[in-house]
Amino acid sequence: MDKVKKVGVIGSYAVGMTITTDKFPVGGETVRGSGFKALHGGKGSNQAIAAARMGAEVIYGGCVGNDSFGNAVFELYEHEKIDTQFIKRSQKGQSTGVGLIYVNKDGENEIVIDLAANFEFTKEHVDEMISSLKECELLLMQLEIAYDVVLYAAKKCKEIGLKFVLNPAPYQVLTEELLECCDYLTPNQTEARLILGLKADDPISDEEVAKRIHKMGVANVIVTLGCEGALYVNDKECKRIPGIRVRPVDTTGAGDTFSASFCVALAEGKSAEEAIKAANVAAGLAVTKYGVIESIPFKEDVENYLAKEVKEA
Repeated sequence: MDKVKKVGVIGSYAVGMTITTDKFPVGGETVRGSGFKALHGGKGSNQAIAAARMGAEVIYGGCVGNDSFGNAVFELYEHEKIDTQFIKRSQKGQSTGVGLIYVNKDGENEIVIDLAANFEFTKEHVDEMISSLKECELLLMQLEIAYDVVLYAAKKCKEIGLKFVLNPAPYQVLTEELLECCDYLTPNQTEARLILGLKADDPISDEEVAKRIHKMGVANVIVTLGCEGALYVNDKECKRIPGIRVRPVDTTGAGDTFSASFCVALAEGKSAEEAIKAANVAAGLAVTKYGVIESIPFKEDVENYLAKEVKEA
């Protein structure tokens, strides 16, 4: 049996308060909703759980409040078999992060977040993780904690020879200093355009966008394309890896599932193309269910799908 690979994840936790509505409200409008749920969320947490479900041993760092939501985090990670030794509690009386998620009848979402205690995760906390991160195959991060901490962690990875993967979400301006530390960058089509200073709906091709980001110093650029799969660009190739066709129910968390699944496959020694293919399947399966944690598939789900695909080919 192959040895379980270790993957590092540093990022955010937030309670996702989700409600479904036929249409999103416009300014000043009240619309009816249904199916309200308070669910575990936060991009870092989602990705840590997805990585664990894909079969990795996850070393996770983050910060939560001294409240009932924060208490629930430890119960969640115990259940998901995630190492919690680097989960910090707020020292400034801040609450655990919260996200308000609205999902329309087409499965599209709009999200408002207050990250609160997440911003208390510091450079010193990263330093505490270094000895454990040296045992990992890579470190995956996002942008829901302080930017200077993300940059510091990226530089530390370069220092110790650890692969650094950044999911640049939610979008914020990225410096070349950070981009040059990224072994892999996984933006969606909107984020990729914003990184270049373009409008989110700029008609420029995804291939051109990815190539320009690569020229900014990113070794490998992977632009996620929703149901169309993903685009992979580096020094040697520019290739589209198709996704799977499904009927979407809720797209919330699909990007997190993709990034984490890609990282685990990469950590297991798969080529980037093979890892993207597996990640496309994982993300595709995720959007067929409501919620985030509830929708994240397990390794066997992805393997079964891939095996069935080969059998039917």
